[in-house]
Amino acid sequence: MFSHKQLIRLSGKKLILPFYHIVSDNNPTHIANLYPHKSISYFRNDLDYLLKHFEPISLKELIEIKKNNLPLRKNCFHLTFDDGLSEFYHVVAPILLEKKIPATVFLNSNFIDNKALFFRYKASILADELTADNVLDFSYHQENELDELAKIFDIRWEDYLTTHQPYLTSVQIQELINQGFTFGAHSKNHPLYSELTLEEQLEQTLSSLEVISAQFKLDYNVFSFPFTDDKVKKSFFDAIANKIDLTFGSAGLKEDSVKTNLQRIPMETKFDAEVHIKTQYVAYLIKRLIGKWKIKRK
Repeated sequence: MFSHKQLIRLSGKKLILPFYHIVSDNNPTHIANLYPHKSISYFRNDLDYLLKHFEPISLKELIEIKKNNLPLRKNCFHLTFDDGLSEFYHVVAPILLEKKIPATVFLNSNFIDNKALFFRYKASILADELTADNVLDFSYHQENELDELAKIFDIRWEDYLTTHQPYLTSVQIQELINQGFTFGAHSKNHPLYSELTLEEQLEQTLSSLEVISAQFKLDYNVFSFPFTDDKVKKSFFDAIANKIDLTFGSAGLKEDSVKTNLQRIPMETKFDAEVHIKTQYVAYLIKRLIGKWKIKRK
């Protein structure tokens, strides 16, 4: 019903921040029971649509725009990827280099070099091995129970990590940095922040940033919330205000009362980019009419 130009003009939203986790024609066991993902051909189609209506910008351009409150003279997007999965190196990066699209990858510091495994990935592997979906309901604070189940059924996380190499290695990350890609932190081991105390939230955030920034000699600091930034209070943002350039949530096309906390559009849906992004714009316009367009932190 609406053209892309009409939706941008009506909303005033010239910047969008699409994000993914993985792009692959395969369905890895550690992800298969958790969420759908785009195939390579679907991902290419998404990029073609984005490039038709928006211009890609780098992370440093985005930081400058937001820090200095600069007006946008063009419609633009910045692409991000959460969890630091190895498919970014093997599948995604070559496509982005071909199309000249910059991107930022957010890393869990404990998982770099395949040193450990996200508790949700453990649950997905167990669900597959045991044919039992109820393990998918285990929370971050029940990770020890997942580990005990794995021991009972002789499932070794170290073997899985060695065989499948789900995460980026330090060597791969440095190579990607040399190619122009940017990196940020995504917490130490991917907890749900609404289940943590403020002190735990700050520890997860600042420790992961410190590790990644020091190891890869980054001159910027960016962070994306694992799962969601829902219920993260203003006191958290006040505490990190002078330590982080930008933070990123995943609430879709939406404003945030914290100016440096940017909401991204999850792209791993059954819809192509055109339908999904237009739907995000229409939803934003409706939310603005009813006063639900902005996240207000208390």
